[in-house]
Amino acid sequence: ENELGAESKSKVNPNDHQKGSCAQLKQIVCLGAGFDTTYFKICKAGYSGFRYIEADMPDIVRRKSHIIHATKELEKFVEISSVDTNDTKEDEESDIHTPTYHLAGCDLRDTKQLDKVMKECGADFSLPTLFLSECVLIYLEPKFSTAVIKWAAEKCRGGGGYGRFLCYEQIRPDDPFGITMIRNLESRGCALRSLKAYPTLKSQIKRYKEAGWTFAESQDMNTVYSKILDPKDKKRIEKLEMFDEFEEWHLFGAHYALTIGTYLP
Repeated sequence: ENELGAESKSKVNPNDHQKGSCAQLKQIVCLGAGFDTTYFKICKAGYSGFRYIEADMPDIVRRKSHIIHATKELEKFVEISSVDTNDTKEDEESDIHTPTYHLAGCDLRDTKQLDKVMKECGADFSLPTLFLSECVLIYLEPKFSTAVIKWAAEKCRGGGGYGRFLCYEQIRPDDPFGITMIRNLESRGCALRSLKAYPTLKSQIKRYKEAGWTFAESQDMNTVYSKILDPKDKKRIEKLEMFDEFEEWHLFGAHYALTIGTYLP
């Protein structure tokens, strides 16, 4: 079974695991988390036995922290009484540090700063660690985005733990749809700075292997949906809403990819 298939049937889908505490503590590091709510969904579903770390630009972290403080349903999942607020630096006033959840401001272009944030969050890379990045690294210059991928592999190697890096982002910029996609995003001030450097599935695989990951695989979302996604999930998704715009759906699917790097100690 390939890496993507195994991932879609294990870590990506928590429904395949028994609820409650995991036998071994696991660690999830979400890079460029934005306003993602995965941590809260996992907690609400009753899962435990993991450490969840989110890092993003300080202004995003301040806004997200404010939302968490202002929303009782979210606040109860981060043990808000143990929030670590540091009044010495404005950026750190919004950081949240609890036994299971960490939200910290960080410029991903600076891996030394990323190291500092991981230390503050109590990251332990001897644990099985899953790195997540969804349409984040592609907005960085290639030297910065690849440095983050390499940094994550080095963390696993240095800690001696099993690791995986899941990255979801755009590919294939040179065909008509890709050209239009880039133009539309750039018109909104969203330049895909790494796309030209890593435009294909093969270039993504090569990138991860050269960055220090033991194995790497990349597939576009058409393949993920048609051949890898659990049939039960497909049926559930298809029942949510009637859908007949399949041509446009397949165009989008061909221009987004899921890439997985795996590190084996």
